[in-house]
Amino acid sequence: MSNALGAGSVKVTQNPTVLGHFDVVVVGGGPAGCSAALCAARRGAQTLLVEQAGYLGGATVSQLVVVILSTNGVDLQGVWHEFISRMKRQNAVRLALCADEGTPIRGSVDPEAVKFVWDELLAEAGVALLHHASATGVLVEDSTAKGLVLETVAGTWVVLARRVIDCTGDGVVAAKAGVPWEQGDGEHAYAMALTKVLRLGNVRPPERPLDGRAIADLAAAWQQACKAGEYTTPIITSGRVLNYAKSLHWPLPAQRPEIALVVSRVLKVNPLDPWELTEAEREGREQARQLAHFYRKYVPGCEDSYLLDTSNHIGVRSSRRIEGLATVTARDAIEFRKHPDGIARASWDIDVWPADNFTASPVDRQSEAYRQRKADLAAGEYYDIRYGSLVAKGIDNLMVAGRCLSAEHIAQSSLRIQQTCMATGQAAGTASAMSLAQGTSPRELDPLVVVAALARDREAVAPAFSFL
Repeated sequence: MSNALGAGSVKVTQNPTVLGHFDVVVVGGGPAGCSAALCAARRGAQTLLVEQAGYLGGATVSQLVVVILSTNGVDLQGVWHEFISRMKRQNAVRLALCADEGTPIRGSVDPEAVKFVWDELLAEAGVALLHHASATGVLVEDSTAKGLVLETVAGTWVVLARRVIDCTGDGVVAAKAGVPWEQGDGEHAYAMALTKVLRLGNVRPPERPLDGRAIADLAAAWQQACKAGEYTTPIITSGRVLNYAKSLHWPLPAQRPEIALVVSRVLKVNPLDPWELTEAEREGREQARQLAHFYRKYVPGCEDSYLLDTSNHIGVRSSRRIEGLATVTARDAIEFRKHPDGIARASWDIDVWPADNFTASPVDRQSEAYRQRKADLAAGEYYDIRYGSLVAKGIDNLMVAGRCLSAEHIAQSSLRIQQTCMATGQAAGTASAMSLAQGTSPRELDPLVVVAALARDREAVAPAFSFL
C-alpha cells in the first residue's frame, strides 16, 4: 500500500520559540539515529538529536530487542563495533559463535547499559540532546526542510536545521514533509506481526539442551494444560510456544539471570492506526502474562522465574517505507546484488514474520533456493544498500536511515536488523556533514565520495570480538 500524502509545509501560527539553529537535526535516538548523530558531529557538524523518550537506545531498550544476530558477520560494520566494544567494557554484552539454526553469530545486550553507552559516545562527540520532544511538523520551503516543529512539556518549539535525518523507524518526519511512502505487504496495511517482548527474571538455563525425553514431557504437559483450558492465548494453544520453550535461546549477559522471550505474535495490526496499535499493546501484554506462567510452571530452568518486565513499546518490524532516490529491491536482497554506491552491507536472512497466522513462515525453508541462499550467506555473501535509498524524494536536504529507508517489503524484512540500522545511520550522518562541508545538498553529493569516506572510517575501527 502506498501513500503520497504528507503534512507538507507547516505554517506555525502561534510564534513558537526558536529553540536553536543546528547544522544537522536527527530525529529518533535508536541505533540508526544515535549512529547518524555521532558521525555527523564527528565531522564537525553542530548536531542535535531529538528523542521522544527519556533515554537513548530506541528499539533495543523500548521494545527490548536485545538480541544480536548475524549470519556471517559482514553486516557488523563501523559504529556497531564501537558500540559493542563499549558494551563489552561494561560486561553488558554476550556474543558467541554457535552452530545451530544457521545463525552462527548470536548474542544479547543488557538493555539498561545500552542507555549509558550511547550517552557516553554522543557526549564525547559533542552531540546536543533533547529528550521528551516529538516532531509534529516540518517547515518546508522550496523543497527544503528548514526546520522542525517540536512538542515538549514546555509547549511548541521550533528548531532550524540545514540538514534533517529521519531515524524515527516510522518515517514520521519524512511523511510530515510530504515525502511519498508505502506500507504493508502489497495487499494489506500490515507487513509483519508485532511482538511484545518480555523478560523472565531468576532463570537458570539447563547446562545442556533438553533431550528427546524432556522435550516429549514438555509437549505432553502443554497438551494437558491446553485440554484443561489453562491458557487462552493462541501463542500457547497453537503450539508456537513449544518451538521456543524447548531451548532457552536468549539469556542476557552473565551477570543477569534473565532471558528475553520473543514468542509473542500479534496479528493483522496496522502499526500506523493508533486504535489498532493500542489494542495490540493490550493483547501483547496478555500474551506475556500467560507465557510467563507457562514457563514458570512447565519449562526446565524457569521453575522460580518471574515476569520481570514487558517492553515499553510493542515491537514493530515495519511501518512506513519512505520513497527515496533509489530503492533496495527484493532482487537486491535475494540475489546479493552489489552497487558502486553501496553505503552499507546487509546479510541477514529474508525474515518476514507473517501477520496473518501464529505458526507459518512465508519462506519455504526446505526449498533448494532457500538452502542455496543460506549456504551463500554462510560463505560470506551480502548485498548493498544504495546511497539513494537514504535520500528522501522531493526534499533536497532530508535523509532517512534505519528500517524506514527506501526499500521493498521483502528487502526491508532483511535490512531492518539493528546492525544494519547502525550502518545506514552512520552513512546518513556522514553524508549530511559532508554535504555541508562541500556546499552541496545530499541529493547532489557524489555517492562515491561518501562510500570512500565510510570505508576509511570503518576500516579504522577494531573488531569488537576477535572472531569477527
